[in-house]
Amino acid sequence: MQDQWLVIVNPVSGGKRAPKRWAKIQPVLEQSGIPHRVMFTEYRDHAAILVQQALREGVRKCMILGGDGTANDVVNGIFTSGIDPAEVLLAMVPAGTGNDWVRTIGKPANEKQLAEGLRATQFQMHDVGVLECRRDAQAVTRYFINIAGLGFEGAVAKRLYDQQGSWYLGKLQYQIAILRSLFVYKHTHMKLEIDGAISNETALSVAAGNGRFNGGGLMQLPTADPGDGILDMTVITTMPKWKMVVSLPKLQTGAHTRMREVKTYAGKTIKIQSEPPVFIDADGEYIGTTPLTFRIAEKQVRVLSW
Repeated sequence: MQDQWLVIVNPVSGGKRAPKRWAKIQPVLEQSGIPHRVMFTEYRDHAAILVQQALREGVRKCMILGGDGTANDVVNGIFTSGIDPAEVLLAMVPAGTGNDWVRTIGKPANEKQLAEGLRATQFQMHDVGVLECRRDAQAVTRYFINIAGLGFEGAVAKRLYDQQGSWYLGKLQYQIAILRSLFVYKHTHMKLEIDGAISNETALSVAAGNGRFNGGGLMQLPTADPGDGILDMTVITTMPKWKMVVSLPKLQTGAHTRMREVKTYAGKTIKIQSEPPVFIDADGEYIGTTPLTFRIAEKQVRVLSW
């Protein structure tokens, strides 16, 4: 077993913010005598491959320097490595655009606190979501650490996915994708099955997960707890699109869950069918289309506490 931290840096996260952050962190780790090795991702899903290799070589501590999408890749690398996920200790240092996961789990205030946290290795056991869906007529299984969404949320993620490599405008790019998707996305009939209980909804958007925030600071799931063994889910039903736009301040505080067009659920297994099929995202990354199944994997990975 190797007693060192694997540092995964996504060099394009947050408009190339991650390498600049690493340039400040690396000398602090060296001065603090914290063993580490750094690896830079080169393409989509590369973080998963790097983590798989490192775990098979005996590494059990991984620091992520990137955004929520990088964290998603790392988690999928852990769960497909053949190593018990509970053996792995994760540390998240945000350097992306939305940085939503850390709004639930916390983040180091500065490089000094980061080094102290890496030495202390105090952690919380974190649930992981499991998503099964379709992509290009193939069955897909994907793990997620924060929030997965479908409907309008998935349409936004698909639009951003299609724009990869074209141009980068940070949060403005995300906001543009939201507005453009609003004009074309239509409310969709969905059949929801939550732990065997069935509900039929005409939905604009659905979010389910362990964390409370997504979309760059929107508190989609205000009561979510990453260690309670339950997936929280919010369904925005027949809300007019103009009302969704003017209700964004409520989404930022979680007050939207008190609106009559919003329904909340919680369960360990959630199945969703829709007509027509809709796009799905996990931790902000486009994954595939419905039908889908969400499951909760309880207390599967150790996440560093700051």
